[in-house]
Amino acid sequence: MDDPTSLRAPLAQAIDVQLRRLERVIAIGWVILAGLGLALALVIAFTTSPQLGFPMAICAAAVLVLALALIAWLRVRPLAKRTPVVVVAIEGMLPWVAFATLFFTQGAPYALASWVPPLVFALVVAWVVRLQTLAPLVVSVVGAASYLGVYFAFVKRAVPHGPAHLILFDPAMQLSRAFSLITAGVLGTLLARELRGAIGRAEAQVRSEELFGKYRLVKKIGAGASGSVHEAVYCPEGGFERRVAIKQLHAALASDPELVAAFRSEAELGARLAHPNVVTIHDFGRHGDTFFMAMEFVDGLPLSKLVARAHHAKVTLSPSVVGHVARSILRGLQHAHEGLRDASGNVLHVLHRDVCPQNILVSKIGEVKVTDFGIARVIEIVGGKVEGATTRTIAGHEAYMAPEQIDGRPLGLATDLFAASVVLWELLAGRRLFARDNPAATLMAVTQTSVPPVPRADVSTAWNAFFARGLARDASDRFASAREMEAALDVITDSRADEAAQALADLVARFVAEPSPLSTPSLEAETMREERAAS
Repeated sequence: MDDPTSLRAPLAQAIDVQLRRLERVIAIGWVILAGLGLALALVIAFTTSPQLGFPMAICAAAVLVLALALIAWLRVRPLAKRTPVVVVAIEGMLPWVAFATLFFTQGAPYALASWVPPLVFALVVAWVVRLQTLAPLVVSVVGAASYLGVYFAFVKRAVPHGPAHLILFDPAMQLSRAFSLITAGVLGTLLARELRGAIGRAEAQVRSEELFGKYRLVKKIGAGASGSVHEAVYCPEGGFERRVAIKQLHAALASDPELVAAFRSEAELGARLAHPNVVTIHDFGRHGDTFFMAMEFVDGLPLSKLVARAHHAKVTLSPSVVGHVARSILRGLQHAHEGLRDASGNVLHVLHRDVCPQNILVSKIGEVKVTDFGIARVIEIVGGKVEGATTRTIAGHEAYMAPEQIDGRPLGLATDLFAASVVLWELLAGRRLFARDNPAATLMAVTQTSVPPVPRADVSTAWNAFFARGLARDASDRFASAREMEAALDVITDSRADEAAQALADLVARFVAEPSPLSTPSLEAETMREERAAS
């Protein structure tokens, strides 16, 4: 019973599978109704009218056997197969078997005025609801032919004449019934085809509006000057699904070759990074008039939002939680700094250049991941030493820039370690370190303001020595690597606790569940206001 429709093949097959499951439910319904009909017919046969009861019991028993056989057949037949024409034809004939039974037992007037003719119209409607495009026509044609056959072969000559004669008994009325039934079948077939086509068109519209190829956008979770980030579902053919994050370049910027090249470079670099503490890039592509990349989805919050909401709730992060965050950041940076190799096997040193709370994600299971390598640089190695790179423009978040980024001096791996140290100091202190009212004042604070001790009595003084080295203005005075910085962290006794990861997970889950306390008109405004609230 295949038919051409506008449904795509996978969707059409999926609909047929679900409808075949519905057929099982309907068959069970027939079993129940036939069983009740059999019981009622036997009661009638033994109490009031054997002439009516026993024939109806035979009909009910036949329907019961057929329904049970259909259930057994549906169990072994592949779900994707449509119902064969012969099964539909038998269903179209069954009401007229009951009609003939009524005629032979109760007479022509009783049969012609019975519930049987309307029942066939109900069967047509049932097949339309089941979105079977040929079945309504088969049921109506077979039903009309069976009805006219029984009428003209047996019923017509038994119709009473005289005062009891009604127009309901005349051949013209039966032809009108048959014509109406066939018309209903044609209309039902057309309607079922249109319903399937409408589903196909709706599915296509949804895919065109919400899908980036194999990705269905769910909701926007972040936005900035160059693009937006959406929670999405990776949903290729076959029903497989996985949550991802889609970073989308604003369509207005897609015509800028430099921005597109930088976006592509970020995706290519991110695809090379494979570490539990770095957000992985899965895919890059173009959809319509914009570019996108698909990333690992972290179910949680940016560290900036966590800090802001904790500040509003007057929640202080314990040193062990900060230590857990610190180790995760440093391990992610260590991978970027020394964990990649090019096609020739040479180590690639990737400098993030924008380590800040906005680019660190924390999850509801206590994970911490570094993300957004949008302005990252690969630093060359000369003579066994890291060769610094310089930039002509200031890029990144001013409050987390190392002094060499501001002064235009050569950059090295210690540049990222300075930014990480700022983040960790702020987590412990509960306030901003270098951030001021305007960018110029912030940059001046980075280069000139001395770093105060962490203002908490419950924090080990060993943290101050840790930050003194991590925040040294001269890069050569800082830790030489993220690994060395982590080793120094391990010496601090209160930086580690077995329950630290779970404590972080509990905080993230709490602040994800609670709405932002700030009244904001947009995601961009929320981010800015939450950053200010944390200061």
